Amino acid sequence: MISVNIAGSYCLPPRPDIPMALDEMIYTVTSGALRDAGLGIGDVSGSFMAASDLYDGRAIATMTLTGSTGSFHKNEMRVCNDSLAALTLAAAEVAADAAQAVIVCTWSKLSDANRDAMAALGLEPVFTRGLNAHPDAVVALRRSSDLGRPTLVERTAVESADVAVALVLTAPSPERRTRGTVIGLGAANGPYLRPGEPLLGPVTAAATAACKLAGRDVTDLRRARVAGLHAVDDDELARAVGVPHDILARQSERWADLGYAAGLLAVHESLAAGEPGPALVLSAGGIGYENAHAALVEVA
Repeated sequence: MISVNIAGSYCLPPRPDIPMALDEMIYTVTSGALRDAGLGIGDVSGSFMAASDLYDGRAIATMTLTGSTGSFHKNEMRVCNDSLAALTLAAAEVAADAAQAVIVCTWSKLSDANRDAMAALGLEPVFTRGLNAHPDAVVALRRSSDLGRPTLVERTAVESADVAVALVLTAPSPERRTRGTVIGLGAANGPYLRPGEPLLGPVTAAATAACKLAGRDVTDLRRARVAGLHAVDDDELARAVGVPHDILARQSERWADLGYAAGLLAVHESLAAGEPGPALVLSAGGIGYENAHAALVEVA
């Protein structure tokens, strides 16, 4: 079992264009999360970030962002994965007593990028990308295989968005403020577009792992908040996770492409909702949702 406090949280909510430079966006959320936690930059030992140059709209973006991410002269870890992966790494460092406080931050600046041009890059380059198929068609084919019946292939209308989110994680302490506690984490990778494999198999495995680490059962959950997973309906998700349909909650910007920020934004939304009890946050990336993450958060 793990127990890592979320001492502070701050976000710039998704919108088509946040009128700030990228480093200003990131500084706004990291400084806001520190302020919410009642801490200063000198109190944290490093930063964990989830971002991609594609979603930043520029090359090697982190080379210019050490000041705004709070990682100047400190430890820095960046993952090109959903921000729940960065949360997992950060929580592991705190839980291992290798740090007392760290920043976890993530962002997307799609107003400076071209989402349609990026979509095809998610397809396998040798065999699949040359077919010029839209990724939504690939997901529809996978769903058709799972359901055993034809599935209508239609493009999902997902809009580009700018967004930035930051959390401050700390070791448990009676002197520190607590917005919530990370008590479970899980991750799973599925076969890349392999026929016959359940589309939501990795989501099921990640959710099961997070609950097991926390010593909880899915029946204990008060809320399951879904990040992304646009093309999958609530009934399919509820069956995959094993929870009642009525505890599922979608992100407020369900049809926005939040890039790697989707997972951490869902954690922030769980904290902001203020619903006590364990809340499961789910996210999955990749064309076939083959890269899934889950976090179990006990809201204070």
